[in-house]
Amino acid sequence: MKTSNYKYAVFPILDHAQYLCCFNKFALKLPIAKEQLELTRDSVKERIKEAINKTEKVEPSVEKWVKDVEKVLEEVKMLEERISSVSKSYFRRQCKYSLVKEIETKTTEMIQLVCNSKFEPFSKITELPGMKYYSSDDFFMFNSTEASYNKLLEELKNKSVFMIGLVGLGGSGKTTLAKEVGKKVEEMRIFEKVVFATVSQPLNIRSIQDQIVDQLGFKLMEESDIGRAQRLSERLRKGTTLVILDDVWEKINFQALGIPLDASNKTCCIFITTRTREVCTFMQCQSIVELNLLSDEEAWTLFRNYANITDDSSEGLKGVARKIVNECKGLPIAIVTVGSTLKDKTIANFELALSRLENSKPLDVTKGFTSPYVCLELSYNNLTNPLAQSLLLLCSMFPEDCEIDLEDLFRFGRGFDRIGRFGTMENARREMDEAIDMLKNCFLLMHVKEKKRVKMHDLVRDVALWIASKSGQAIFTRTEVDPKELADDEVMKDMKAIVVWGLNSYHLLNYKINCQILEILLLSFNVSGGVKVLDGCLQSLEKLKTLAIINLAEWNKGPLPLQESLKSLKNIRTLCLRGHDLGDISFVERLQALEILDLRGSYFDDLPVGMVELMKLKLLDLYKCVIKKNKNVEAYEVVKKCLQLEELYLCLIEYEKAFPHDVPFSRLQRYVIMSGYFFSHKHHFCRGDLMIMKKYAQSRSLLIDGFDVGAQNFISSPIKDLFIRAEYLNLRNLEGDYKNIIPSMDPQGMNELIALSLKYCSKIECLIDSTINSNTSFGLLQTEVVFSTLVYLSLVGLDNLREVFCDPSSRCSLKNLQELEIERCYKLISVSFPMRSKLCNLKVLTISECPMLTSLFTPSVVQTLELLEVLQIDECNSLRHIIEEENDVLPSTQKKVMTVSDIQQHKTPTENDILWLISNTLKQLEDDPLSNPQLKVFLKFRSLWLSDLRIKGIFKFQMGEEGGTTQPLPLNLDMTWLKLLNLAELNFIWKGPTAFLSFQNLRYITVKECPKLITIFSSTVVTSLPQLTYLDISTCDELEQIFDLGDGQQLKTLSSTQQLCFPTLSSITLEHCHKLKYIFYNLSVSHFTSVKKLVIKNCSQLHKAFGFEHEADDDGLEEMGKDGKQLLLHNLKDITLLFLPNFQEIHHGFKLKEDVKQIIAECPKYSPSLYLHPGDT
Repeated sequence: MKTSNYKYAVFPILDHAQYLCCFNKFALKLPIAKEQLELTRDSVKERIKEAINKTEKVEPSVEKWVKDVEKVLEEVKMLEERISSVSKSYFRRQCKYSLVKEIETKTTEMIQLVCNSKFEPFSKITELPGMKYYSSDDFFMFNSTEASYNKLLEELKNKSVFMIGLVGLGGSGKTTLAKEVGKKVEEMRIFEKVVFATVSQPLNIRSIQDQIVDQLGFKLMEESDIGRAQRLSERLRKGTTLVILDDVWEKINFQALGIPLDASNKTCCIFITTRTREVCTFMQCQSIVELNLLSDEEAWTLFRNYANITDDSSEGLKGVARKIVNECKGLPIAIVTVGSTLKDKTIANFELALSRLENSKPLDVTKGFTSPYVCLELSYNNLTNPLAQSLLLLCSMFPEDCEIDLEDLFRFGRGFDRIGRFGTMENARREMDEAIDMLKNCFLLMHVKEKKRVKMHDLVRDVALWIASKSGQAIFTRTEVDPKELADDEVMKDMKAIVVWGLNSYHLLNYKINCQILEILLLSFNVSGGVKVLDGCLQSLEKLKTLAIINLAEWNKGPLPLQESLKSLKNIRTLCLRGHDLGDISFVERLQALEILDLRGSYFDDLPVGMVELMKLKLLDLYKCVIKKNKNVEAYEVVKKCLQLEELYLCLIEYEKAFPHDVPFSRLQRYVIMSGYFFSHKHHFCRGDLMIMKKYAQSRSLLIDGFDVGAQNFISSPIKDLFIRAEYLNLRNLEGDYKNIIPSMDPQGMNELIALSLKYCSKIECLIDSTINSNTSFGLLQTEVVFSTLVYLSLVGLDNLREVFCDPSSRCSLKNLQELEIERCYKLISVSFPMRSKLCNLKVLTISECPMLTSLFTPSVVQTLELLEVLQIDECNSLRHIIEEENDVLPSTQKKVMTVSDIQQHKTPTENDILWLISNTLKQLEDDPLSNPQLKVFLKFRSLWLSDLRIKGIFKFQMGEEGGTTQPLPLNLDMTWLKLLNLAELNFIWKGPTAFLSFQNLRYITVKECPKLITIFSSTVVTSLPQLTYLDISTCDELEQIFDLGDGQQLKTLSSTQQLCFPTLSSITLEHCHKLKYIFYNLSVSHFTSVKKLVIKNCSQLHKAFGFEHEADDDGLEEMGKDGKQLLLHNLKDITLLFLPNFQEIHHGFKLKEDVKQIIAECPKYSPSLYLHPGDT
């Protein structure tokens, strides 16, 4: 009993006594816990950065944890300061006791936060934009369309309907309408998610699944079909989803697809588009909506738009045109196509077209397709270029919805006797480009994002195949096929072309194809591993002219033993064997008719010497090829003897021998030659170089590492021709005694060059040297024009580069230059743009790590900068002037983005340390405010980004007294983004007449670490910022006002003209501005209707967010809520107030909504409960 009493009486005393006796013990634990928490925090932040880079959304619990950690660490920092004062002052035991308890609490809290840092999941994939992705530019809301549109919306709102079909003729606009409906459904939030998937033919379940899951933001990891279906089904049962399936041709097994569809399941609704009502019936659509064709007047409106018929057109022409529209039967694609074909044609052309339409006989096609087919056939017949007609038929070989590579079209069509049988390959390409342009202008082919590709509408493709069939040029094209079908002589006997895409096995090559008239055979595989091929599977194809066997598999390319079959193809003109292990390719020596040999991405033993004797061979493609043996012959030696070549694409992987210098390729019109580091096992190819080549070089590129022919020998070297004719020249580690490129490499000025990249060429001192004369060098500049076509220039790691252009005679105008990049040129003193340079097209200028560079532009050159959008300068420690001038003014250029960082300015700023100093009289401003060129340039800024500059001001007007009698009208700036970082000496941003500048487009303002800045927007700036969305200001120690509205009279003037308006401002962040008393002074809260987020931290003198000069009587500036019940900032969602010792209130007399999320700490004078509205929100 005594022991028990002792236990309960003594232990608690001892427990509390340790707080008095063990102060140091507890104090030592605190920094250990703090360090562990900081390490954990840094690790979590790194994971957050990685997630953001992957476009993933971090979980809210992670974000909250980071905020909690920052808050605790800030509190611990203050606690440590108190601990450090223990040894400096007398502490009462009561205070020590309290302090130790607080230490223990914070230590425990930090340990717990570390324990809670194991997040699962940490982030999730951000969902794709959904239906907003699709453009509405081609959508016309005609009355006939609107009826179907409204009906579909009505059915989709009906929760008892889960299967809807939209049916209509091919080309009637079903896809476009389905996308518009999907966008509206997403906007109205009828379903939580809307996904769109193209079905087409043949039915590919996996492709549809992939399209759906991409838009839902997750991945199907299961390998089996049933596993994928079950996983997708489980996902679609969560929330509500509208699945739009476009271009459905047959009944879909929804169970195999993974779409849960039954009357009891209300989570998923299916909306299909199809050309036949039978499909809707088979799929048991509860509602079938028909998309009607256009009415006569709607069709006439559409036709007029595409045929360019105006009110000024003759009545006779309009009469014939109306009859043509009637023959089109209201089918949109037919109207658009025929109208485009007849655009700007004569009445005779219109009458001929009408006659053909009226006299066409019914065709043996599916019911309902007769008139559209006749219309599109008319467009085909109306093409004046026979090559355009042939190309349209060739395009139909490619799969539906495929983006057709025009290079493939050229190579396959060349062998098919369709493209340029006479003349050079280059002339043939020009003919094809002209024909393709005609097809695109007539809407028979469609533009895609990539210029070298086109797309074909599915109905146009169907009609093209139909035309080919009835004209004796039948094309058999599939995405999958039973090999036995190809072996069926009855099916194949009339085929001129057999094309099969996406085969997943080589079984087809185990069947003998008997087709006596076949001219094109194109087989596309995606198969890894080897294959057995039937001997002689191609031997009967005596008339075959184009053979393409393409394997798209990237790894484990197996052997393709076709040698015996290919030997018999005496008439083959185009042979394309891509992505295979071909072994011995000596068979090509027998193909004497061969014009195009395309082995791109393939492996083979070596290049046969007999290729030299193929006198008709004009195009050789060995891009990314691997030569496996190379025991008998050196590949480059074979290639250089093929003097008949007109096009060469050469890049041998892991081939270490240097490209020969004695290559007399005088006939080459197109070439891509890469030699050296670009594709060796020692180096990774620079993806940026490939992108530049793709962007700028149309036909001739030369990329060489370690070129070692001396400058004196280069002049007479045969390879010189490839250099001076290149559109893209990329030289790395240039050897020899080259101190310049011009005139050393080309005294004629390299006037065909579009892109030039020099990397690690250690002896280059300048790019062009026009001062060289015959007495000082073997190279003498022999032209008055240099680099006349240059668009892109990159200079990286040129250790001895002192100036870029040594061209006092200004032979280099650079009028086409768009991008200039200079990096790590440590001896560069000046760019030295030629005096008469015209940089009118320069858009991007990037300079980094050039520590000796002192200036960029001269005043004469800067006047030509009309399009400069990006100026980025990093780590140029000696740069004092962007523009060379006699004084220290740094005028502007016409930039949309300006980034300047790490520039060492004057140590002591002077009065002239102002970026833009403009002098005008008021009279001049009244007459022509844009007469000053600097002012004109300044007004066109889109984004201004300045950092690490020692400047006192950014923009200053010096106004004289002469003339002016009235206040000048405000000048409108185009600026959308203002970012000022670490400007230690900045005193002002704008100085000039009151309300002189207006920002109607400014959206983002960021000002950080500008300790001497007193105000952001002075009275010079009109304070109406209708587009301002984001305001972020921090570490501006002297900042007193964000908006300086001047004296009372100026304020009344601004208020009366309703210039105080911020309707879109949604986020305000303010930190470490210790002299700021009010965020908005004399500005009405009614001007801030969209504020959603307000963050204020560490502003020691801040009293209120909104403050007024005459708050007692309002002075007419604000109608106060005397009863304290008026709501403040109706859209506010989040407010953070931290470490504001003098902060009292947000706005006098107003309340916040009760649903505002609040984070408030260390604000002793602020009582949140007094400012929350008690009523409904």
